[in-house]
Amino acid sequence: MAFWRSVVVLGSVLLVPLLAARADDNPSDARRLLLRGNYAEAAEIFTPLAEKGDAQAAIGLARCLTAQGKYDDALRRLQSVAGDHAAVEAELARLAFGRGDREQAQRCVDKALKLDGNQLLARWLQGELHRTSGRLDKAETAYRWLISYYNDHDVADAESLRWIGLAAAQYARWNRLSDQFQFLVGELYPDALKAEPDYWPAHYEAALLFLEKHNKADAARQLQRAMEINPRAAEVHVALARLAGEQRDIKSAKASIARALELNPHLVEAWLGRADLAWINFQPAETLKLLQEHALPENPVDEATLGRLAACYLLLDAANSAESTTPAEADNPGERHNGDEPLRFAQLVEQVTARNPHPGEFYLTLAELLELRNKLPEAERFYRQAIEVMPRMVGPLAGLGLLCMRAGKESDGRKLLDRAFEADPFNVRVHNTLSVLEVLDGMRTVETDHVVLKFDAQRDKLLGAEAAEHLDRIYPELCEQFGFTPSEKPLIEMFNEAKGAGGHQWFSTRLVGLPYLGTVAACTGPLVAMASPTDPGLGHRFNWARVLRHELVHVITLQQTNFNIPHWYTEGLAVYSEDCPRPQQWNELLKKRFGQGKLFDLDTINVGFTLPNSGDDWQLAYCQAELYVEYMLQRWGSAPQRQLLAAYTEGLTTEQALDRVFGVSKEEFERGYREFVRQVIDDISTLEYPARQDFGDLLTAHRERPEDTEIAVALANAYLRRGMLKESQALVDTVRKDQPAHPLAGYVAARLLLKQNRVDEAKKLLEICLNEERPQPNVLNLLAGLELKTGRFDEAARWYRLGEKLDSTNPRWTRSLAKVYLLAENEATLSTTLTRLAEADPDDVTIRKKLAQLALKRRAYDDAVRWAGEVLHIEVNDADAQKWFAEAEVGRHNYDSAIRRFEIAVELKPDEPHRRFALADACIEAGQFVRAKEVLHELLARVPNYPGADLLMEAVEKHESEKP
Repeated sequence: MAFWRSVVVLGSVLLVPLLAARADDNPSDARRLLLRGNYAEAAEIFTPLAEKGDAQAAIGLARCLTAQGKYDDALRRLQSVAGDHAAVEAELARLAFGRGDREQAQRCVDKALKLDGNQLLARWLQGELHRTSGRLDKAETAYRWLISYYNDHDVADAESLRWIGLAAAQYARWNRLSDQFQFLVGELYPDALKAEPDYWPAHYEAALLFLEKHNKADAARQLQRAMEINPRAAEVHVALARLAGEQRDIKSAKASIARALELNPHLVEAWLGRADLAWINFQPAETLKLLQEHALPENPVDEATLGRLAACYLLLDAANSAESTTPAEADNPGERHNGDEPLRFAQLVEQVTARNPHPGEFYLTLAELLELRNKLPEAERFYRQAIEVMPRMVGPLAGLGLLCMRAGKESDGRKLLDRAFEADPFNVRVHNTLSVLEVLDGMRTVETDHVVLKFDAQRDKLLGAEAAEHLDRIYPELCEQFGFTPSEKPLIEMFNEAKGAGGHQWFSTRLVGLPYLGTVAACTGPLVAMASPTDPGLGHRFNWARVLRHELVHVITLQQTNFNIPHWYTEGLAVYSEDCPRPQQWNELLKKRFGQGKLFDLDTINVGFTLPNSGDDWQLAYCQAELYVEYMLQRWGSAPQRQLLAAYTEGLTTEQALDRVFGVSKEEFERGYREFVRQVIDDISTLEYPARQDFGDLLTAHRERPEDTEIAVALANAYLRRGMLKESQALVDTVRKDQPAHPLAGYVAARLLLKQNRVDEAKKLLEICLNEERPQPNVLNLLAGLELKTGRFDEAARWYRLGEKLDSTNPRWTRSLAKVYLLAENEATLSTTLTRLAEADPDDVTIRKKLAQLALKRRAYDDAVRWAGEVLHIEVNDADAQKWFAEAEVGRHNYDSAIRRFEIAVELKPDEPHRRFALADACIEAGQFVRAKEVLHELLARVPNYPGADLLMEAVEKHESEKP
């Protein structure tokens, strides 16, 4: 987002040089206290000196006040100093510039430089005034003056080095002097710290340069050092929030912003951070409110603020316009500008450009915020506008190059990123993305009827072929389902290990320029990027076919609605289209959060995707999004789905769309949804599992209420888990004296008996404590497990079936049933049970392998093809699954398909001769005698006396002899 990327060059608190003060008043102590954030103590020393007319003390006191956001008080303190002081005028200029009063700032700068032509803060501000007014040549001259001053003088003052460093950084950006970056962070700012070790702004400015380049590690080190010196520096907390945003740690970002505003409630950059958090949570109205009520009053001409304001206008006015029901209303000249742009957006642009004909920061900020909302065409337009009006800036060039990459325009992206890298080789995102392009150059590109697919030609040869076939089959189906086909074929890129980095790192870098995304695949609209499931460093299997289906739904719905579809709805549709049962983790989380009254609603659900406070929030957001889709389908059927998408396409808000499509208010919709969720939860389970409680809390509760049976049993169970058997036994015996059939107490007692190998006693105790109508799940599971252990398969199956019936969404009972049927060699029932398990877990490859084998054994060839195919959707390079697939195709007399699968099986395991034999046999069945002979020669060359090969060769030779 713009907040995380923008470079704060001034902030709200800039330190100016303190000239020598009277030693007997301890000004050095006051300065040290100020730098360390002890503002009240510093002010106690500065105040009496300032009241006597000491200019430097007045400046020091003003700094104490501005650090806390007391700008008016600081202004009065400075104005109270009699006489002409260049440093005071420069400080007054800083205050005026920071609050948007450019005319006053200019007057103060002019006066300061008249008094002292070498006043460095005034020189820096002079350059900034020229820059923000569009006088770029004069700004560059001002920056160059400061650099020349440094070259011609022995500058040892820390603050003087700061102003010189800021000028050098700006001059280097504009003139593509990338080596100056290393000079600044490696020499100039370290020199400032040598001169004054407590000078935290040197760490801060170095950190901002590292953040500008997306170098998170070095930025973090510099900010930590700044915080160690002054933990009350509000602008450092803002920079920490920006760093947290780069790392997708939104919780920390929010905390840092809150701390910054606590320290300085008038810090513009902190309010921009608050606004950006609302923006990424899909709250443009809240963003606008924060900007108008807090950021703008502090500085009404700040381009970073105005760029955000413009983005809000574009989104909000588009939604308001879409609500119009007649052409006359839609084209109301009071709401639109030239029938194209919203009027207030156009007026804002006119005001900004009138003030500064080169408002690069304004357009860059606008583009970045629109890109965050996936408004790629609009973002591209304003990146280009920023480049046009401010070609000296590197940021828009890099931003446009990265956006082109997101849009799948890799050729355009490469050209732009090459230019950006030449100008600034230290930008980590640009450097990383150019490395991605090198990896892409080495990948194979296959264009099918419906997609463009890129993959590692060596490692993912089979994956590429399988994925191409799968994508061409499902993409048209999905387009038909949603009633929309994008104008361009989607670009699908699958990344494997390359250049010493894992496929997941390349996938993440492909999308955001940095290797930290927490998923295995993502969609930008035109592009789907994915970590290859064959990447050896990935660490876990996943069903790549299911993932691609999910991402294709995003491809269609994002483009269909011009990216207006809310995050929750595109995710809900994508999850629903996977056609898989809810994971048990989701069921348990849904039940828990419903009971706590902490479910998301339509106003907050996007928080779970964009600003999750925990992994549970993220999982719950997906769960609830899918349930919103289920609710709409149950209540209104599938027909309105396209109408709702059409409403979002027109730019309607969710509230407007619900009213138009379903004829209900958002409040009524939410009430119906909550009732639907209640019904879902009622169907999840009738079993009551014991809640896991903190051990310390249980101890405290038991001491306070020793008579409470449930607390005592829960503590006994906790003792058991910790191996504290004597303590557990004592508690459970106490409970069972009064309640011998208490279910959980009986379970704990039975477990203690089993520790003594008293199996029969444990089983009898469990039978006493088991209520078949409402069994305690621990009792039921342990009893079934004991029956299984003693070989009583029918009894074990009986209890596990009861658990499955009463807890139907929890696969633990079905897994246990499968184990029973496997041990009992009941293959017919085992297949049925494993099928239920496989359908509940799309990523379980072991179950699918067993199902394929069982299907082949009973000659259920259609089932064998299904399960072998699903194995390949998880482990595409599994040679056995390829062989099973081929054998099933032989059984179905699909010999061409069988031959292809056998050939793959042979390629994957060339040293297993029976695969070649089966391939030759399939070729004969298909009438491909030439190919059969080739395969047999290969087989006999490896195993000269392979059984049956001579008979197959005779069949081939007989066919050849019978040819006319």
